[in-house]
Amino acid sequence: MIGFINRYVATIVLLLSVLISSFEINILGKPISNYANIQLILIYVFKISNPGLNFGKGVFLFLISIISDVLNGLWFGTSGVLYFIVFAVAAFQASIKLRSFFISEWISFGVSLIIAYCIFFGLEFLHHETIYKYAQTAHNHMSELVPLLTNFIITLLVYPIFWFIISKLVSQNAYR
Repeated sequence: MIGFINRYVATIVLLLSVLISSFEINILGKPISNYANIQLILIYVFKISNPGLNFGKGVFLFLISIISDVLNGLWFGTSGVLYFIVFAVAAFQASIKLRSFFISEWISFGVSLIIAYCIFFGLEFLHHETIYKYAQTAHNHMSELVPLLTNFIITLLVYPIFWFIISKLVSQNAYR
């Protein structure tokens, strides 16, 4: 049982974070998921900490993304695209590194977030264009950009905390 948990700890933690983020936990009147995207941090940090991790060849990552889309009311596949972009950048970063340098990993995490959030904003823009195409009032797309930018900045700033905790846990378990 312990071997199973150790083998799938990243998948279990990611699934729990998706389930917990679906609860209505509010900070300053907004859901906590509006402030930081913990799932993207977890995917990146777990892949960087354990380059052999592949979330069941992507199957578990895809299933978790479906659960996330359903719980958050997103288009089917939106979370999957974001998760796999971050996972691909983390896999590339893990394959080219000789040692763990926090700054280079943090910068590449920022790049993966920029790519993922640009695609997310594009998908949201397309979604609203199809919904509001024949509406009487125009939809202000810039009003969606501010929360996305806030989420990006806070997610980028919270990354070092998760990096420190997970990298220490993985390195401690490696020596046992």
